Amino acid sequence: MSSDSRLGNARSFNRFDIILSITHFVGFITICLNGYFLNTFKNGLAWPSKVKNGDNKALGKRGDQLHAFLMILAFIYFQGEALLAYRLYRYDAKIISKLLHTALHIIAIGLGITALTVIIMSTNNAGWNNFTSVHSWIGICLLSVYLVQFSFGFLTYLCPCSPGKYRARLMPIHRAVGVGCFIVACVQCCLGYGNILLEDQPGCFSDLSCKNRIEYVGAFSVMFIILYTLLVLALIIPVPWRREKTPDELK
Repeated sequence: MSSDSRLGNARSFNRFDIILSITHFVGFITICLNGYFLNTFKNGLAWPSKVKNGDNKALGKRGDQLHAFLMILAFIYFQGEALLAYRLYRYDAKIISKLLHTALHIIAIGLGITALTVIIMSTNNAGWNNFTSVHSWIGICLLSVYLVQFSFGFLTYLCPCSPGKYRARLMPIHRAVGVGCFIVACVQCCLGYGNILLEDQPGCFSDLSCKNRIEYVGAFSVMFIILYTLLVLALIIPVPWRREKTPDELK
């Protein structure tokens, strides 16, 4: 490799490190903003509860915000970090990236299932029917594809059950589905925010007069979700930044 090529690679990975640092910072701010907003807005991050008054009408707290926060944690933050695992530890043994990638996806699945349980309990407590919106059906499809994708990756790559040549052929599909799930998750979070903000919205939202400026926090929460998604995609899509085999793996 020529000196110019080595210099070009060094500059490229310097840019990668800078964008990676910005991405982690944006991810942290995203969780903080969304946690603050969803815990401040309406009932906050409450587990759904059901209480009946004297007229036998259902009262209690709904879990919409808790559902939203868990979904953002699962399919934006932890899924994003899982996708970055193979970029972050590019110079270490591949098993480290594999285990971290798997562990982060397991956390995301656990949080996603919990979030689904929360919203089902919440709608049941309110006496409504479940899965009546486009948002809910997209969410079910996303979670189903995510589970299939995880199972496929676990059996094919972490515990190889297929020959190496087939794993190499299937990798582009595995990557494409992973990127697709991440993009759909971002769209889903934006749709979910729309549902939360439009339903029984306080009057101060319309004229931007809320005392604690919570309307601005909500807007920036959505913007940071989109920004974090775009930054992760900017790191995982470019081919030159993909993980290459270490010298030990080439032996």
